[in-house]
Amino acid sequence: MNSAAVKSGPGPETVAHLQSTFSRNMKSGGELDLDADALELITFVETHGQLDKTPELTKSNAPAAEHRSAGNRLYRERKLNQALVLYNESICHAEAGSDQLAMGYANRSAVYFEQGEYEFALYNIDLAKRNNYPEQLMPKLLARELNCQQQIAAGRSKPTVPHPRMNINVDINPEIPFLASGIGMNYEAKFGRGLIAQKDFNPGDILLDEKVVLCGLECDLIYQNCSQCSGEFGYSLIPCAGCPLAMFCSKECQEMNWKLYHRFECGVASKLCCISFTWGMIIPRFFFYGLTQFGDDLQAMMDYCVQEHATAPNPLERTLNQLEVFKFIHNAKPHFNRKFDSYLKVIVVFYYVVFLMNPLVRSIIRTESHERFFLRSLLAYSRLLGSLLASTVFFKVYPQGYTAGTVSLIGSICNHSCDPAVNTVIHSGRVKMVVLRPIRKGEQIFTTYGTSWWEPGEDRSLDYKCRCVVCDRGPAGRKWHSLMMRPFPLKELKNVQRMRYVLDSEETNNAAKLNALQQLIKRYAHLHPQKNLGDILRVYDSLLNDAIFAENEALVRAKLHAACAASI
Repeated sequence: MNSAAVKSGPGPETVAHLQSTFSRNMKSGGELDLDADALELITFVETHGQLDKTPELTKSNAPAAEHRSAGNRLYRERKLNQALVLYNESICHAEAGSDQLAMGYANRSAVYFEQGEYEFALYNIDLAKRNNYPEQLMPKLLARELNCQQQIAAGRSKPTVPHPRMNINVDINPEIPFLASGIGMNYEAKFGRGLIAQKDFNPGDILLDEKVVLCGLECDLIYQNCSQCSGEFGYSLIPCAGCPLAMFCSKECQEMNWKLYHRFECGVASKLCCISFTWGMIIPRFFFYGLTQFGDDLQAMMDYCVQEHATAPNPLERTLNQLEVFKFIHNAKPHFNRKFDSYLKVIVVFYYVVFLMNPLVRSIIRTESHERFFLRSLLAYSRLLGSLLASTVFFKVYPQGYTAGTVSLIGSICNHSCDPAVNTVIHSGRVKMVVLRPIRKGEQIFTTYGTSWWEPGEDRSLDYKCRCVVCDRGPAGRKWHSLMMRPFPLKELKNVQRMRYVLDSEETNNAAKLNALQQLIKRYAHLHPQKNLGDILRVYDSLLNDAIFAENEALVRAKLHAACAASI
């Protein structure tokens, strides 16, 4: 788990205003006692937080126009990504069917045209036309539409066909279409549950391509990332119909988000924004995810959750339904660093107080017994999810970076090592796992939750006690470190130098570079761990990230191109 920190630096104006007001209110009540019990903290927050006096922001064209005007200024300054985020803020505030909504989409199309993202531009032009774009401005929009079509026809579009493809490229588990066959789950006293190889795997084998199950965004990302899957979708998001504080990459994500938890969030979205820092929203979301699977029957959920369960559904035996997903995650017992208990307790209290202000939640959580269960569940899930989630920091718009926390079903089973065998990439709402170096049958499959041993000068400090061989202070760790300092065979250095030439060549495409690196790593795997091999792994790891990002972006362009063609 990555330790949470209160936001610093610029972010969306809406978010900054809500959070600064809440912070002032809390400070006026004195120092928050982190050692107080949860009930005392609840009283403190209810008394001093003044959340009951925080009005819920509603759709309004006045702030929509202000944010759009601010976006126009950034557009003129060529700060295009920041302009997109402000246009998104405007779109979220705009009233349904208003010209402000349509003009927000049109402004986004202008940015995409400048970026050479003609498919995104056409998609947003279509959104503007569908949302009552002003007739007097239509000629300029139609001219941009024609220009985009001409640019695409002339072959000036950015790639829509990924190269290389980053799909699962080995035999697929017949019961689980997003997982390679030959992967099982085992339990070890040292690591708990983990993934184990039931056959050999080689560099470049893609083992996993699954959807994100849960997502919690830092509020500064609500106008950049999908609230359901965490994907950016080129910032071309659609707004929640009810509140101005959530956006989605697709109708599918919007509908799923509403079904699972946004129906509980929407009515108190402004208050939630006041109290939410880093990935914390994932905690109550898992509670409401579970409640939804029990048909909003809180008693049925309580009856299941208060019992000890020796077994839970195994996600490596078959594809699980959403109720089984909840049960599997609920019953996980990962390692957790208790030093974060006080911090998480405060976060939980904030969410507890706010959600009980929502009449819909109050209609379900009605009795003292219900309230105790809600509080206990949030406390338990804060520790559980703090151990299971993966944090992704986004820097493209704001240089200080903001965090999205995600939990996946199978990806969360993979344990950490500072000497990983696979690279796990979370992008566009999916989790992909690619083999870095050979994995032999019977070996546990490790990824990294932080940095890896081959990253020079990096601080590998983690928010928990690392049990991997790199951090081992005993004989196993000493042996590993002694192997790392072995010299690379002199007669083989020419192959490494040849590889550097290939990597530096602009004429060599990424697919060829990846293939060459895979062959080199496989050839010298017997030297692992070794410093020169670590340099190769570092480059390979980075190229894999680039390839997955590029593939997802190309697939989105292809999807938008097909949608625009179908609408003509």
